[in-house]
Amino acid sequence: MMMPNNNDDIFSLRTLAMERDLARQNLKQDAQEARIRFKPSNLLNEAKHRAADRIVRAGSDAISGIRANPALSATVAATATLIAMRKPIAKLIASRKISEPDSIEE
Repeated sequence: MMMPNNNDDIFSLRTLAMERDLARQNLKQDAQEARIRFKPSNLLNEAKHRAADRIVRAGSDAISGIRANPALSATVAATATLIAMRKPIAKLIASRKISEPDSIEE
């Protein structure tokens, strides 16, 4: 290996060595933080918090939408209820036609 000839070369080498040591320390610290962050229990907790935040946001967005358009929201809710209850309603109507005629006998 060749020895530096002047003080500028020595200063540059010293600066380079200090930067290398600092980079090595930063890498060790980053690796330690990554090990902690990527532990399964920490990943699970982070996923839970993110999911909870998304649920809260979705709920508040839904409430805002309902408040902004109450008539539309009522129409959608009524339609969804009718769709969900179509079989019981159909059975009720079918049983009513058989047992209760619409016309009243005089």
